[in-house]
Amino acid sequence: MKSIYLTKEELDRITTFVNKYPDTDRFELQADSSSGIGTVLHVALMAARDGDFVQIRKTIMDESGW
Repeated sequence: MKSIYLTKEELDRITTFVNKYPDTDRFELQADSSSGIGTVLHVALMAARDGDFVQIRKTIMDESGW
């Protein structure tokens, strides 16, 4: 099992993103550690827009703070 440690600021970013979409009740956390230097974390949702199924995604944690 892998643990991901988040700051309060990162948790606030997730909460802000989630609250922007009140009609959505399911979100996905996507973690990518393929760079070998840390984990990039995104929060995403899938939505239907104009007949298309799209993913809306926000980066929560990236390499900029390392």
